[in-house]
Amino acid sequence: MKMKKALSLALASVMTLSLAACGGGTNENQSSTPAEADGKVTISYWTTNRHDQAYMTPLIDEFNKTNDKNIYIDYQVYADNYGQMLDLAFSTGTAPDVYQLVGTDPLEVVVRDKQRLMNLSPFMDDAYKARFGDGAFVEGINALDNEIYSLPYTASAARLFYNQDLFDRVGIAAPPQTLDELVEDAKIITDQLGKEGIYGFAGNFKSADSAVMRSIDEIVMRSGGTRSGYDYKTGRYDFSSYKPVLEAFKEMFATGVAFPGCESLDIDPLRTQFAAGNIGMYISISHAEPGVYKNQFPTEQNWNCAQLPTVSGKVEGKQQLWFGGSNLGINPATQHPEEAWEVMKFLHSDEVMGPYHTAGLGTVMIPSAVESAEKPEAIEKMPNLAINEDDKNWPPLPAGVIVEGKNYCTVCVECIFGVTDIDTAIEDLNTRYNAAYDKLVESGAERVVYPNFDPLGQNLA
Repeated sequence: MKMKKALSLALASVMTLSLAACGGGTNENQSSTPAEADGKVTISYWTTNRHDQAYMTPLIDEFNKTNDKNIYIDYQVYADNYGQMLDLAFSTGTAPDVYQLVGTDPLEVVVRDKQRLMNLSPFMDDAYKARFGDGAFVEGINALDNEIYSLPYTASAARLFYNQDLFDRVGIAAPPQTLDELVEDAKIITDQLGKEGIYGFAGNFKSADSAVMRSIDEIVMRSGGTRSGYDYKTGRYDFSSYKPVLEAFKEMFATGVAFPGCESLDIDPLRTQFAAGNIGMYISISHAEPGVYKNQFPTEQNWNCAQLPTVSGKVEGKQQLWFGGSNLGINPATQHPEEAWEVMKFLHSDEVMGPYHTAGLGTVMIPSAVESAEKPEAIEKMPNLAINEDDKNWPPLPAGVIVEGKNYCTVCVECIFGVTDIDTAIEDLNTRYNAAYDKLVESGAERVVYPNFDPLGQNLA
C-alpha cells in the first residue's frame, strides 16, 4: 500500500482542511457507490469522529485504491444522533460491518443480550496481541471470559475548556478548581461581557446522555461520588453525590450566566460559538478539541484546557475515561468477517495510528504505534490534554438493569433547568434504579459488590 504518500496527504489535510459542521440528524459522508467500489467487497464503517475526518479521509481513499484484499471501505461520519441511528440499523438488519461503540451498556449486555459484537480472538495471534502491550485486554472493558471483542484505540477524558483571552479581559487568573469558583467565574465573564453576547459557561444539553456523561458524571466521580449513581461498596444505587453538582449547574442557568438556549444545543453548534469567542468555558473530551479547532472550526481564540473542578477543590475519586481500551467493533452479522477484520487491522495499524497520535487527534493506546511517533504538539502546549493517573476505567456497571421511566441523564438535565426539584429527583432515581436492580438480582443475577471499594483507591478486593 502506498502508505507514505497517503500519510503525507493526511497530515497536510489535518493542517489545512476546514470541514463544515454536521447538521443534526444527518451524516457527513452520504453513502454512494463510486466506480472504484465495483467488483470489491464493501465494508461499511460508521463513526462519530468528525474531529479526525480530515486525517482519515485521504488514508481511507488510498486504502480503497491500493489494498490487495479487494476491499472498499464505505466511510460514514455521523452526528449526535448516532446512537439512535445505530439502534435503528441493528433493529432493521442494516447495521454497519465495522462501527464505533456507543452508549453506557456494559460490554456483557452488548455482546450477550444485544449480540452486537463479534469475537475477535480467532483473528488474533500472540504477536498481534503483543503490539497492544501488557494489560491491554481487560475483562468487562474489551474482553469477556478471555475472548476479545474490541481493541485499544485511543483514550480520552473530560476536561474544562476555556477562553484564555476572555479570562485575561475580566481578570480571572486561573481556571476554577471548585464548583463555586466555576459558578463565580461564569458570573464574572457574563457580568462584564454579556452586553457583547459573551457568556461564562455553556453545555450541550440537547443530548442529555452526552452532556451528563461528559460533565456531571465526571465531576461527581472526581469529587468522590458514585459512577452513574452506582455505589460499588454497598451494591446499591445512590445518586445523593449528584446534588452539589446539579445545584451548581442549575445556579448558572437560573441566574443567566450561561449561554442562552443550551437546553437545545448540540456540541458542534456550541463549539462554533466558542470558536467565535462567545463562550468562556465548557466541558468536552480531550481527544477531540485540538482537531476540532484546527480543522472543523478554525479559530483565532487563545483557548486552553484544565482539569475538571470538584466540589471541594480536591481530587477525591478517579475520573472515568470517556473511552479507553475499546472503541471499534465488528457486527457479528457481517457477511464478510475476514474483510471486516482487515479493515480493523488497517484502522489500528502503526501507519495510521502513529501519525494520528502526533497530529494530536487522540492519545493513542497502542504502544507499537506510539513508540516511533513524535509527541503531539497539542499536548506540548496544553499538558492537561494528556491522560494522567486520575483518569481510569472504573469497574463495569451492573449489566441488564432495566429501569422504568426516564433515565438519570434526562432527570439530571431537568434538574439543571428547573423542571424537577433536585431532592425529589434524587429520591425518585434511588427508588427506581434500586427497584430495577433488586428485581434483576431476585431473578438470579449476582449483585456487584466490592466491600473495600473507594472512588480514589478503586480497591476491588
